[in-house]
Amino acid sequence: MKISTHSRSGLTLVEISVTAGMVGVLGLIIYSLLNIGTILGAKNTAVNTAHEQARVAMLQMVQDLHSAISLPYLIDVDANGNVVMDATGITPALTAGAAAGPAAGIAFQQWSMGPLQIIADTPALPGSQNFVRVTLPSATSPMPAVNQRLIVPTHQIEGDITSVTGPWNNCKITLANIPAPSPAPSPAPSPAGTLLPVQIQGTGSGIGDVVCFIADRCWYSVANNALVWHRLGNRNMVTDITNPKPFSTPNTPAGALYFRFVAAIDLSTSDLTYSNRGFKSANILLNGQVPMRARLTTYQ
Repeated sequence: MKISTHSRSGLTLVEISVTAGMVGVLGLIIYSLLNIGTILGAKNTAVNTAHEQARVAMLQMVQDLHSAISLPYLIDVDANGNVVMDATGITPALTAGAAAGPAAGIAFQQWSMGPLQIIADTPALPGSQNFVRVTLPSATSPMPAVNQRLIVPTHQIEGDITSVTGPWNNCKITLANIPAPSPAPSPAPSPAGTLLPVQIQGTGSGIGDVVCFIADRCWYSVANNALVWHRLGNRNMVTDITNPKPFSTPNTPAGALYFRFVAAIDLSTSDLTYSNRGFKSANILLNGQVPMRARLTTYQ
């Protein structure tokens, strides 16, 4: 009797090596595809974030400059990233560079509240007082604040507020009794002496009211690669700014300041550090000119 057996042979070492190599190559291809997709996703997110921040900041700057009630002027920042102030310590100093720029910042004033009625005349000159009395619209109206600006357009009185006392219907606003900042970014000369250089009369005549406005000092500046917005405090708008001096004042062909456009902005941003995936955000370049709308102030 003859018994037949079937032999069962396993994979050889060469077959196992080839199979493992093919699996490894396939895994490497899949990993590469996933890694490329992740990098492209990170790139798209970073680019969109950087560009969106820059676009939003650009739109806000154009809107703020367009609504300025004073003629904007260019300012500088020091080595520590702080805005260079004048002797008062309140007002940014006019840029030490060319008047047309480029510069690291731009300063202006914005309307805060008003018109407010002035309810009392001031004494006759000389020796005019350094405060005015006003009435607010209602008891719930916000009070003016220290370091804001009081502006009486009809008398060209403009000063920084140092204190606010009294009730809403008899509010005493005291001004800094110092000369106006000089040089002013306006063709008009700076007033000398006290900030009440003229007498206010006619507040109780009944023919018409003498009114004033409250304004805020504002500025944009680029410091330490960040765009900073200042209005009663600082706020970072955009980081990773690559252009340290994005602001300028357009000139006419003859070289004079072109007051039809009060400012020009050339903003660029880029991710200054590589991510852990080796990606660096692409640049975005934004530029524009801001037309002049109206002025309520004479001095800065």
